[in-house]
Amino acid sequence: MSAHLDADDLADQLRVEFKDDAQDRLDIVYQTLDKRQNDTLSDEEALMILRREASKLRGIGASCGFPLVNLMAHRLETYLGGNLTRLNERQIEDVTRFADRLAQAVDREELPDVATTNQIIRSLPVRYEFDITDIEVHDVEIMLVTPSKVVSKLVSTEMAACGFRTVIVRDPIESIALAVRMPPDMIIASAVMDGLGGLDLLRGLRAMSPTQDVPMALLTSLDTVIKDVPDGIAVIRVGTHFGDDFAGAITRFNLG
Repeated sequence: MSAHLDADDLADQLRVEFKDDAQDRLDIVYQTLDKRQNDTLSDEEALMILRREASKLRGIGASCGFPLVNLMAHRLETYLGGNLTRLNERQIEDVTRFADRLAQAVDREELPDVATTNQIIRSLPVRYEFDITDIEVHDVEIMLVTPSKVVSKLVSTEMAACGFRTVIVRDPIESIALAVRMPPDMIIASAVMDGLGGLDLLRGLRAMSPTQDVPMALLTSLDTVIKDVPDGIAVIRVGTHFGDDFAGAITRFNLG
């Protein structure tokens, strides 16, 4: 009985420490945004701090058993990534919304179910690196799993130009947890990755009930890999074939 109480006390202590740490991180985010608005920090300095705190929030959310905080911080990292070099008023408002939602998630005692989690995450701000009035924006979210920054940049730019939101995940192992907790509308994985290849990753996700019905595609430049791809998984070739293959996969899965 004493051991059980000690374990409960330890869990409560860790929860309190997590909330204190997370709140400290969020305070830094708010202070950084204020300083940028008051021109006491440059865009470069503010972005460096915001990216650092987003990364730390993501890490403590994962390690302390707060997956919603982890997911939201991951989206904040995505928002602050790419070619973002300046913080305008709209982006400051968006990051403030992220911080407000993260503060709510930190104080939340229970983990919401998958549907509610999905709804919360998809309500977060999205930053487009183009004028969205020029294209038709689809309510479709694609998880791109690739360790290559070059591939992720090229592919995500192409998908964004087609009006699709992209969530980039570098680690195939991490992508499993993210996909199970918040299934995207489609998963595209690079064929060659360290630790777990794209084909094995997609086969594993198809075997799991939360992700078995999610459309999936293998991204590859290797013709020798294509023959091993199961019928239910599309193939998107890197290079000159990408546009046609991507369009074919979107049509095949009725996503746009």
